[in-house]
Amino acid sequence: MRRRTGTGSAPLPTPAIAIRQALEQGWAGFCTAPWPLVLFTGLVGSLNLLCQLGIRWSEDLLLDPFGQTDPIAVTILLLAWSGYGISVLWLWVGLLRGADLALSGQRPGLGLMLRADPASLLRAGGTLGLVLVVLALVMRLAHASTWLLALLQPALVSLPVLAGVAAWVYLLTDQILSLPISVLGQVNPLEAFRRGRAVIDPHWLQALGLCLLLGLLVLAGFLLLLVGLVAALPLASCTLVAAYRQLFRPGPLPQRPPRPPLPHQRPRNRL
Repeated sequence: MRRRTGTGSAPLPTPAIAIRQALEQGWAGFCTAPWPLVLFTGLVGSLNLLCQLGIRWSEDLLLDPFGQTDPIAVTILLLAWSGYGISVLWLWVGLLRGADLALSGQRPGLGLMLRADPASLLRAGGTLGLVLVVLALVMRLAHASTWLLALLQPALVSLPVLAGVAAWVYLLTDQILSLPISVLGQVNPLEAFRRGRAVIDPHWLQALGLCLLLGLLVLAGFLLLLVGLVAALPLASCTLVAAYRQLFRPGPLPQRPPRPPLPHQRPRNRL
């Protein structure tokens, strides 16, 4: 796979992700400003946790003792789900922006990360939504194929499920950089999806190794409960941004150049 620079120069081969270098640079960036990153994760993560508790509490109160829907509980449930989604996007956008500043040698301030950027939140939400829709379509196709094979060839009924899981792993790995591309590169979700696939496909195994590394970092944070998670998420974000900066230059990415117009055809001479 090859990519073109924003100036329209000759195509260059896409480099592979250096996983060890990304981890070392991510750790160095995290050590540049650990407390703002940890405090931001703790504050927004606490808001996310409160929204989850509100969802569980309102779900238990949806039906009153007479079996009718409680409108107050429905309103609280909708507000809790909205707050949950916004807090997730707010957390990742703030961590990516803070990690990008830390890797640039600057100290990200807590106020800067807490400052909500509606455009970045919309791009991040659109990118995550697009990836989730594609994953849902893959699983629906796998379930439909399973149902069809159960009627025709029951012995092969497990093959579509295995193929669906393999497609899930492939797509999740393929889009590991789509969120940094949309937030830091400031491109729309479709363009982030396309560019992420273009740079990851030639070196998919390295991207899979990066996914496993990030998963281990987050898992280690879960094992240490909330104390470890507020440090594991910023470290994982710094590592992800370090991998992104290996393939893309810092700052907004250049837009795709418009297609050249078709040459005008000369009218045929009539006899």
